[in-house]
Amino acid sequence: MTPNNFQNTKTQPLKKHRIFNNWQVVTDGWYIAAKVSEVKKMAILSTIVCGQKVVLFRDSTGIVHCMDGFCPHMGVDLGIGKIIDDKIQCFFHHWQFDINGNCVNIPAQEDIPKKACLQTYATKEKYGFIWVYPLAEAPEDLLEIPSLEGQEITFSIGKSFYRRCHYHVTMINGIDPQHLKTVHSLDIDMDLSIDEKNGSTIEIELCGEMPEKNLAERMMKKMIGPRYAYAMKYAHGCLGALTLMKDVNLFGRPNLIPRMHMLFAYQPIDGNKTFVQPIYVTKKRKGPLGFIISTFLLWATKRGFYFLQGEDGEVYNNIRFNTSNLLPIDAPVARYIGYINKLRPSLWSSGDIDSTEK
Repeated sequence: MTPNNFQNTKTQPLKKHRIFNNWQVVTDGWYIAAKVSEVKKMAILSTIVCGQKVVLFRDSTGIVHCMDGFCPHMGVDLGIGKIIDDKIQCFFHHWQFDINGNCVNIPAQEDIPKKACLQTYATKEKYGFIWVYPLAEAPEDLLEIPSLEGQEITFSIGKSFYRRCHYHVTMINGIDPQHLKTVHSLDIDMDLSIDEKNGSTIEIELCGEMPEKNLAERMMKKMIGPRYAYAMKYAHGCLGALTLMKDVNLFGRPNLIPRMHMLFAYQPIDGNKTFVQPIYVTKKRKGPLGFIISTFLLWATKRGFYFLQGEDGEVYNNIRFNTSNLLPIDAPVARYIGYINKLRPSLWSSGDIDSTEK
């Protein structure tokens, strides 16, 4: 399916951006490559991440390695090769590559060409997945859930899904205050707090007074208190951490209702579609009661997401996102777009990037 940015170009011209909503750019960041269970010891998994062909394998100690997926000799898929002494051996001419991507053996000759090497990529095992960074060494760790940093966690992997629009557009859903009223009927006047600590992350918190126009709203206000808040933290333009139930009071008593956390991983598929992987996260609690509480929270978080996903899903089926007419209430969206446009394009980007586009 052709991206709809080629439609209505004369009557509704799109405002172009250097990185935001640009299918040719893949920013440096952590991307899902496979489930942990899919990468076996001493076996090769060939896969595509953000349009980049890579191979994954575990060495004899169980550590996962990732490198470009085509042999630099004649371009054979290294996924059909095998692992010998922690080295990948190409099926075709038996060239061997170590875990650093260096060619260490060519059966046909002793001399090894200088260009006979493979680009390697940093890997991380977390949340039940193997994550890959488009550099040999990642300058930053994988995003942790705010308020759960350094704590022992438990998680539940949600059902992945696809959107027929760019993942930068999909990621905006959590910080669009207008649609809370129009789609979800949450008539809440929201205040905005934005924390841009470094170039790769931005945290946006929306909070406000709970309404009391009807009986249900008045009961909710009495239960959880006069104010409501939630936050989205974005990392690298491809990860989003949503925190719900922030600073609520149960019948006037603070900290009785635990916060709910979701992590969303995004990446482009086939140049015109987005892959989304939700992961539900909570603190790991001790003992049988702690296990029950954690399990219930993961279930409740998942049910809440399914409710919101069902209402919002059809919006992204054929959206042609344009930023020409943003309103003052769209300030979170505008700041998010500015943050995206300052990220660094990775080695996996295709085509030239016009530095003049804003």
